[in-house]
Order: sequence, then structure tokens, then C-alpha cells
Amino acid sequence: MSIERTGMRTSTRALLAVALLVGFYLLSAAVVVGLVWANVELVVNSDRFHAGMVKLWALSAAIAYPVLRVVFLTRRPRGDAERDGLLLTRAEQPELWARVDRIAGATGVRGPAEIRLVSDVNAYVSEDTRLLGLVRGPRHLAIGAPLLIGLSEAELDSVLAHEFGHYANNDVRLGAVTVAGRTALLHSIATLHHRADLHRADKAAEIAENNADRQARGRKARDEDPGNGGVERFLAKAFTQYAKLYFRVTESVSRREEFAADRHAAQVAGRDATAAALRRIPVLGAAQGFYLNRYATMGWSAGLLPLRGQFYGGLAHLLADPERREELAAMGLDLPDQQPDPYDSHPPIRQRVAAIEALPDTPGLPGLGADAPAVGLLRGADRLFGDLETLDLVPEAAGKRRVEWPELVHETLLADCREAAQPVLRALTGSGLHGTVEAMLDALAAGRGEELAKRLPQSEEAAAATGRAAREFRRPQLRDALRTLTVLALASDRTAHWELSWSRPAALVLPDNLGDRLPAALDAAVADTPDPAPLRALLAEARAAAPAPAAS
Repeated sequence: MSIERTGMRTSTRALLAVALLVGFYLLSAAVVVGLVWANVELVVNSDRFHAGMVKLWALSAAIAYPVLRVVFLTRRPRGDAERDGLLLTRAEQPELWARVDRIAGATGVRGPAEIRLVSDVNAYVSEDTRLLGLVRGPRHLAIGAPLLIGLSEAELDSVLAHEFGHYANNDVRLGAVTVAGRTALLHSIATLHHRADLHRADKAAEIAENNADRQARGRKARDEDPGNGGVERFLAKAFTQYAKLYFRVTESVSRREEFAADRHAAQVAGRDATAAALRRIPVLGAAQGFYLNRYATMGWSAGLLPLRGQFYGGLAHLLADPERREELAAMGLDLPDQQPDPYDSHPPIRQRVAAIEALPDTPGLPGLGADAPAVGLLRGADRLFGDLETLDLVPEAAGKRRVEWPELVHETLLADCREAAQPVLRALTGSGLHGTVEAMLDALAAGRGEELAKRLPQSEEAAAATGRAAREFRRPQLRDALRTLTVLALASDRTAHWELSWSRPAALVLPDNLGDRLPAALDAAVADTPDPAPLRALLAEARAAAPAPAAS
């Protein structure tokens, strides 16, 4: 009985999607046929020819032509023939393939013909189909490297069972129709807007040309409106309203299918593993974005990248950090309370987790799942992540220098420090001084602080201040400049270095307790009566305490 009901629901949903897709073409055809009918009626019922007929024919042609051209005659964009990601063969990755085959078999569906490793925080199964999904072809599984790095084997099992569950529920038959309708609608709307933009641009150029001609003849330019793009814009807005209806109907169906696929995953991989994966995946998405922005690409402008395989693989370091792990675990427990979006194919993650956790405890099938990291299913993970970098990164990446994480952090922040020091270095050389921290200390001791401050970038308020107010503005400015020069001097010869941390910003480390003494030394050097001695002593002690450079 349940299979019959599922089949009826699937057939009904597919029929509805097909009806809406056909309705789009019928709506377009109705516009053209209606215009033709109106013109025929006008001619048949008129006893004579008059100028109004020509105007109506021109208007009808202006409306019918873009509909015929865009909806019925324009070729739809086709997907790239070459698939994204790194191909993982059975011979090279037998453990991963065995796990995928086991999940597909437990789901009762045909497994993939190929598996590809991608960089997204995602996993999906696609299928080569024809005739809106009626004719099936090979299936393709893509698994995101962040999922392998950040999920356990049991959690990955649930993700795979979810994706194969769509095929067990025949959701993909509807999916092919839905995608076809979405592609047709979005392409038609985008093309109409593009034609409207071109029409408006042509009209604006015509107006500008006419006004230039009028001004050349000594006449006043006209203030004309180029319009909003003519009939194409009107048609685009009309089709947009239909698209909203189409998306609301089809995406509501997709959201129900996501709940069904989640339940299927819980049956195969276990309730707890499925709920844990659902909580974990959005957290991994946030962690991946943070990691790529703050760590993997931090040295890009300095010409640096982490070692091969670490651009994606280094995410494991961040996830393993105790403080980050605690922070991310809290994020997984405190999921955002979002309202369902009528145009989103997925329900809010909090609702999906609640639905799974409300199910009876299901441990999943015997022999599946483990707490071990899923990346252990890959042979030669570092090499694979390096190959994935080669596929993903822009060609400029090949010219970057690959370094260990500690050196990447130090060299990147040193380059930033050099850039930050440019204003004070220009101020020093502009005053006839050497660009060194010692030269600045000499200048401050000689009472030339005001001279240097005037050469530094400053606000209008600071530039206009006099007397005591000017000194109050000047002191923090000189202190920041002096600190930058001090840090640059110490870091350039490795007397000080920036220390990598996966849980907080990199910290500057000086020998012994000199870092604790630095703030007071800087304050003394920029005081009303400058005293450079503490900072000079600190510089000398730091250089004396620094380890000797290794012999080359």
C-alpha cells in the first residue's frame, strides 16, 4: 500500500511539474495567437483600410516577435561537457568505492558510474537523462573534500544515503522536469531583460546624438526619457510572475522530498548519524569559508600559498584545534531559527534536524558507520587535495611560492608590516633621515616629533589643531608609526616572529618578556619629554637574545 501511495504521489508531482512547464509554452503561444486573432478580426470586420491598422500591426509585431524569438527559437544553454572535480577511480580508491556501493545497495538503487572529488561543502548524485528524465543514463557522484575532512564515516554514510534516497523515491524524475522548466523560464526572462537593456541603451544613444546635434546648431537639448526597455521589459515582468508561481509549486515539492530523503538516510545510516551530519554540514560551510579567507589565501598578495595539498587539506588543522572545535560544536547545537523560503528547494536545516531527531532510534544497517574521520577512506589524501588545487585554482597560483604554515603566517604579516610602514618611512626620508627605527628615535629625542607628524597622514581635525590639542593628536600617531618601525626591524631579521594560531589571530612573539615591556618603551619615546632609552635597550636585548641564523 505504501509503495502504491508513493508512486501516486510521485506521478502526481511529476504531472504537476509537466503541466506547469507546458503552461509556460502555452502562455507564450497564447500571446502570439491572441495577437494574430485580434489582427485578423480587425481586418475581417473593417470595411476599409485605415492608418490605425498599421499601428496595431506594428504593435502586434513588436510584442509577438520577442516572444517567438526568445521562447521558441533561442537555443537553451547546455551544461559543460567536462565535469568539475577530480576523478576517483575504483582501482585507486577501493575503500571509498566499496563504501559507496554498500550505501547504494542498502538503498536499493543503481550506484554511480564515477565518483569525483570537489571542493564544495556538498555531495550530490547527478544522472545523464533524456526526454525530461524518462530515459536514464549513467550516474555521477560528487563528494566535497570538506565533507571527507570534517565528517565521520557514519556521518558521510548518511549524506550518501540521503543522495541515493532521492533515486529510491523517484524524486529525480520530477527533478529533470523541474530543472528543464527552471532553465527555460530563467533563460527566457534573462534574454528579455537583456534585449530590453539593449533597447534602452540604443534609445539613450539616439537621444544623446540628437541633443549633440541640437547643441551644435545652437539649440537647447531635450530632456527625454529613454524608457525602461519597451515591450521586452513588460514581457520579462509578466514571465517573472509566472516563474514565481512555478518555483513556489515545484520547490514546495522539493522540500517535501528533502524530508523524505532524510528519513531514508536515517533508516540506512542511523538516526543519530543523520542528525549529526545535518548539524555538521552548515558548520563546515562556515568553517570552510573562514579558513579559505583567513588562512589558505592569506599570503596571496605576498606571493605565497601553503604547501601543495594544504590549500584544501589544511582545513583539518582548524577543525582539530580545541577552541575552534568547541566553537563549531556550539554552532551546530544553536542552529538558526529560519522561516521556510517558498523559493528554496531545501527546508531550513533546523526543521530537518528536528524531524530526524523526532524519529525512533534507528542504529542503521550493521557494518556501516564509524567514528573515524571519513578522510581515512581516501588513499593518498594529501596528493588528491593537491591535484584538486591544480584543477580549481586560477593559473596565477602556479607562480606562488609554497611554504610551511608557520612561514606563511610570518612572511604574510611581515609583508603587511612593510606596507603599513611606508607612510613613516616616507616621512623620515622626506625629513632627510634614514628609514630606520633608530633614526626615528634620534629625531624624537631631538624634538623633531612635530615635524615628522606633519608628514604623516592625518585627519583634517588633527591638521587644524594647535597647542595641547595638537600634541594629543600627534602622540598616538607617532606611537603607532614607531611601533610599526620597531616590529618591522625585529621581524625582518627574525628577532621577533608572528606565531600561527588556529583559534585566534597570529601574535607577535619577542624573546623573553620583552613583549610585555614594549608598550611602556613606546610610551616613553613619544612622551612630551621623549625618552628613547627604554626602546633602545629593548631592541638591543631582543637582538642579543635572538637565536643565531642557521648556517646555509
